[in-house]
Amino acid sequence: MTVEELEQRWKNALATTQSAVTRHPGEYRELKSLAAEIVARPLDIGDYLPATKKLVALLQKMDPGGKGTIFYFFNKRFAPSSIWDVCWLRLECRDLLAHLAVFDKWHMNTCRLKVVK
Repeated sequence: MTVEELEQRWKNALATTQSAVTRHPGEYRELKSLAAEIVARPLDIGDYLPATKKLVALLQKMDPGGKGTIFYFFNKRFAPSSIWDVCWLRLECRDLLAHLAVFDKWHMNTCRLKVVK
């Protein structure tokens, strides 16, 4: 792929991610909160499987049809069958949070809402 094609693909992913977040704002906040908690605190081995199942469920709810959102790209990466070593979960959560931070920044820059006093 060319650089222009990759940039266009990224812009499309941001736009489809925006529509997913608009449809499910509560799940988006919950997903970010859960990922941040996994990064910040130790995760007991007994909580590993429920946490990954919850992450996958939230990611699937955000993009059930696989429309190319950020959530779609991370869905299979979080599946318990994809993460063989528990320490990789924290790394994947950091990567997800970094992608969502870029999305949030993009959204703030493209949002045309104004504060009226």
